[in-house]
Amino acid sequence: MSRKTEIPSINRDAPLINRLLPIVIGGFDGVLDDQGKLYFRLLCRLVDKAAEEYMTAKEYVEKEIETKDRLAYRFAIMDHLENCINALSRAAKALRRAVKGKSNLLNYISKETLKKIIDDRKIRSIRNRIEHIDEDIQKGEFQGRLFLDIDESYEKICINRRCITLQDLASIIEKYHWSVLEIIENLPNRSYKDRYYWDKKNRRN
Repeated sequence: MSRKTEIPSINRDAPLINRLLPIVIGGFDGVLDDQGKLYFRLLCRLVDKAAEEYMTAKEYVEKEIETKDRLAYRFAIMDHLENCINALSRAAKALRRAVKGKSNLLNYISKETLKKIIDDRKIRSIRNRIEHIDEDIQKGEFQGRLFLDIDESYEKICINRRCITLQDLASIIEKYHWSVLEIIENLPNRSYKDRYYWDKKNRRN
């Protein structure tokens, strides 16, 4: 009896947007500078999008495995994985720019957490090949898969010899999710007469 192929899932409690809306409505992100507010909201949306696109791709992969039909779902799988990589790459870029711009958003995330997610070389490598595959073809540097596609063992995705395992991809998305959640938990949850209060455990370092 063959072992069932398990596609890694993403461990997250809920979409970040669910936590963002009360913060925006309550004005609790007022402690952030102008850039910090924008980067924070952008990160919430992009990390959610990466997670949602990955989980949708996962559903299609599981359907493909179950039906053994490599035609019915393959293009949907490729589209959602590509969207996932693009969203994650944009989130990484936004975070790098927040660091370079010295936004006070960084006051609400620990250095240890930042170190875990700031190195996005794996994602950047895949994303660059997606964006510049036409240049690879023109330069005669194309080898392997033309589109971002999943391998036959359903363990990794590749494009032009650049690969990342699904386990690593899911883990990176998780790290970004819990990192943004750390920012959320370190923001105030009450304000009164233009003053902010933290009526909860504060984990800022």
